[in-house]
Amino acid sequence: MATMDRRLLKAATSGDVASLKHLASQEPGVLFGTTPPGNTCLHISSVQGHHEFCESILALDQSPALLSAVNKDGETPLLAAVARGRASLASALLRRCRERQLREAMLKQDRHGCNALHHAVSRGHTELALELVEAEPALSTAVNGRSESPLFLAAMRNFTEVSDKLLDVPDSAHSGACGFNVLHAAVRSGNLGNY
Repeated sequence: MATMDRRLLKAATSGDVASLKHLASQEPGVLFGTTPPGNTCLHISSVQGHHEFCESILALDQSPALLSAVNKDGETPLLAAVARGRASLASALLRRCRERQLREAMLKQDRHGCNALHHAVSRGHTELALELVEAEPALSTAVNGRSESPLFLAAMRNFTEVSDKLLDVPDSAHSGACGFNVLHAAVRSGNLGNY
């Protein structure tokens, strides 16, 4: 991909929708430039939490390219938004991924092996975690670089509603860090009733 136009970078960072629309009308391909770390304008606006800017980008570009783009950290815009705690924006991006049937973008794991569900649970965004499991149950099968499954993380944090939902997924991974598993996490959190 081409290097991102500095004006687009500034607009994405600040959330300036008017500048975005002006640039896109002059140069339709401008949306696809990237920064040296591989971030697109959708990555940057997702990290910054600019919901309206993200919606405007996706209205301008109906292709799967920007929603599926992966930066050098292995993040899609959805994954970048969840990892930065932008839960409502991540929910909107998740809906767009579902509409466009971008399963791989939803399942993507970052360079640490974490997917959107790992980050949602780790950041305490239980509603988003439930929405992610509903949208793509296969998120529950992944383990991160520390061998932690989303179910293990949910059990550690005593998020029983999320744990219950994950237990309903037949292939949910149960592993945890240091050779532990979800039962170890349940004992540690004092909640053996669900396991």
